[in-house]
Amino acid sequence: MQSGDVFETVSRRSVVLGAASLCALVAWPRVDEALHPGGPGRETDSPALRHDVDPHGITRVATTRPWVALTFDDGPDPRYTPAVLDRLREFGCRATFFAVGSNVEAHPDLAARIVAEGHRLANHTHDHLWLDRVDQATVSDQLRRGAAAVQAFDRSAAELVRPPRGWTSRAVAATTRGLGLRSVFWSTCLESALRDGPGAAGDEIGAGLRRGDVVLAHDGGRVVGPNPQDIDRSRTVEALPALLERLRGAGLRGVPVQELVAAGRPR
Repeated sequence: MQSGDVFETVSRRSVVLGAASLCALVAWPRVDEALHPGGPGRETDSPALRHDVDPHGITRVATTRPWVALTFDDGPDPRYTPAVLDRLREFGCRATFFAVGSNVEAHPDLAARIVAEGHRLANHTHDHLWLDRVDQATVSDQLRRGAAAVQAFDRSAAELVRPPRGWTSRAVAATTRGLGLRSVFWSTCLESALRDGPGAAGDEIGAGLRRGDVVLAHDGGRVVGPNPQDIDRSRTVEALPALLERLRGAGLRGVPVQELVAAGRPR
């Protein structure tokens, strides 16, 4: 999940954000140089910075197919995931759900429904920890446990991972590759446009989509544990019909990111 327009700085161990706090970056007062080799303040808050830190990561895919990847983070969440699945089914789209392992364990029925309806699961760590702010042993533990949780429902789900908030580092990238995983970021974010209202956001983001794009959205609002959050995702759900209608009107198809990657050249 990503932070948003304007909100109050809070402690690293307790994050409870509103719906506007979605796709920008929190300005922490200090970054540990050892854990974030880019230097204090050099956060991975843009595609260029993420690529610099993790050249193996995926932001979009060069492809000749009329596909975009729809991705949803932070679930599953019984308040929002069922409605997201209903909208996707209505428009005949499939997606990848970057699920938090602890949420998968808490809501196995929703994880099973995601897979049963033709979508894919992928790894969003076990506890939604910010990986560039923990040691490598913790990074490895979060990736392994997150992979195990999603693999219980989707055997090949562990191949791709999305670091929470897109925060990464060279150390995180090295650990990810060492485990045989590949990070997936995004080229556009639905919640970044919610300031204009759900309908306008869906229309704006949908109108800008091009083949090979990776769309970030969120089906989960609640995470418990070291970095707790509770976010209202109802506006994301409301924005989906406009986005998916634009997608259909442009002759594009929403597919899981795994299929998009297999159909082109990730970059």
